Amino acid sequence: FIDRVFEEYQTYRDADTGEREMDYKTFLDFVLAMENKSTPQAIQYFWKLLDIHHTGCIDGFVINYFFRAIVKLLQSKGPDIASVDDVKDEIFDMVKSKTPGVITLDDLIRCRQGGTVLSMLFDATAFWLYDNRESLMI
Repeated sequence: FIDRVFEEYQTYRDADTGEREMDYKTFLDFVLAMENKSTPQAIQYFWKLLDIHHTGCIDGFVINYFFRAIVKLLQSKGPDIASVDDVKDEIFDMVKSKTPGVITLDDLIRCRQGGTVLSMLFDATAFWLYDNRESLMI
């Protein structure tokens, strides 16, 4: 996820170390988007990261691409995790896209679950909380 942030929003590279850096405005845009994932503006900001093929839509491959990192991180902590296919199906069910098997930016905004979908794909803690929401209510 962080690599995608710098691929799409990188502002410059440090000449000495070669590390990618972002300026203050880019950092603020990122923080505001992270804090307000459910807003259309944040969903649009993150869409640029999700649309890895620049086709205007995402599919099961893209969901798998992002969710693999979540699985890897959570498995290192030990909890059981839902399968990638189950999560992919759940995301498609949540979004209810106009075209089966692909999600567009409009679909993600229209479904009113865009922030939850983004959290599931970008944030391991948020995914764990979502996945365990029923057991945490007790």
